[in-house]
Amino acid sequence: MSRHKLRIGFVLIMFGGLLVVQEGPRGQDLQTPSRTPFSLEIPQLNQSGITALEVRIGTTQINKLKIHIADPAATQIAYERIYTVVNAESANTIQTITASATGKVVTLDLEQRIRFRLRPGKNVIEISATDNTHKQYYASFVIIAEPAAADTRVRTSAPPISYQFGGRNYALVVGVSRYKFHEGGLNDLRYADADSRSIAAFLKERSEFKDSDVSYLENENATVENVRAAVDLFLQQARENDLVFVFVASHGAQDPFDPKSLYLVLHDSKVTDMPRTALSMSELQVLFANRLRAKRMVILIDACHSGGIGATQTNFTRQLERQENNTFSVYAEKLFNAEGSALLTSSDVNEISEEGENWGGGHGVFTWAILEGLRGIADANHDRVITAGELFDFVSTKVRQETKSRQNPRALSGTSRDFPLARLRK
Repeated sequence: MSRHKLRIGFVLIMFGGLLVVQEGPRGQDLQTPSRTPFSLEIPQLNQSGITALEVRIGTTQINKLKIHIADPAATQIAYERIYTVVNAESANTIQTITASATGKVVTLDLEQRIRFRLRPGKNVIEISATDNTHKQYYASFVIIAEPAAADTRVRTSAPPISYQFGGRNYALVVGVSRYKFHEGGLNDLRYADADSRSIAAFLKERSEFKDSDVSYLENENATVENVRAAVDLFLQQARENDLVFVFVASHGAQDPFDPKSLYLVLHDSKVTDMPRTALSMSELQVLFANRLRAKRMVILIDACHSGGIGATQTNFTRQLERQENNTFSVYAEKLFNAEGSALLTSSDVNEISEEGENWGGGHGVFTWAILEGLRGIADANHDRVITAGELFDFVSTKVRQETKSRQNPRALSGTSRDFPLARLRK
């Protein structure tokens, strides 16, 4: 396989991640929003008083959900200060709020808009509110819908889109295992730098990237300022027919003070002050949407990394203690759901990315599976073209097998399986 060359095209986005931070300097002024007053009700199933992070049901055919806000908090919360989200979509257009004997009830009519209907698998329901003293409340509930075979809805997808290979290839590869600041529970990683180093070497040696067009930032060099500068450089350079490739292996986090804000945690980031010290995912999305001219973009972010805890473990997880649902991958889908894209997250909601020596001598299992697949193993029909569907199937199956189903990569609904990702060349 060493003589093969790869040409990679279209938009591939891979995400995941969660950090739960401890109280720190920023916490002196702000508090993590409380989920205490909220509980979930599923009227059709006669289930109420649900306060657990996850609930498992046997159907997707749910018409309404109710979220109860209990007194005394409900008394202090105005109707117009209550916001709901279903699978990263603002749900205020389908919500009604009524008073009850014990507080307030927010009813979500999922049948009003097709995009709000529950999907097979994990669905994230969020509610946030602010009271008249400016105290914030937030809760997320993951509904795991496991429908029977007959309980499915017909879903349509866009016709396959093909891209002609051509132009110049630019790459930004970032890996952070060592962090400057460890406050708030941020731990170093074991293999994130090895992951990115292997990706960079693969691009230079086995694909059609010139050394001068591959920017590689590792550990101390992977600061927020340096990464922003590198992104700005390829945004200036890349033309319409060029390919832009971005790979980041690091911690990925929701801001604990604003759970809908997502960040990449780089070498000099502080998880207790992410707005000022980390790289905002929405900032990247705006830059790519407004300034990127290249029609082909590959983004691989293996960021479900939250510091391997448990030194006696053979394989480490990239995850800290969880006090809220990990909705990172859901919002990543929303931020980067551009036309002509195919997206695969490194893990599903509330799952974490694992790393260990048994994967290529020291890798995250997700990145290891990507490398294995792109080297040719994912070419299921042996036509020397690796499609999105082939890579997704290979990576999803391999990661699931290797982790005994603890980690399940999540594909974006509607992703075209026929996109060509790579061509094997002699």
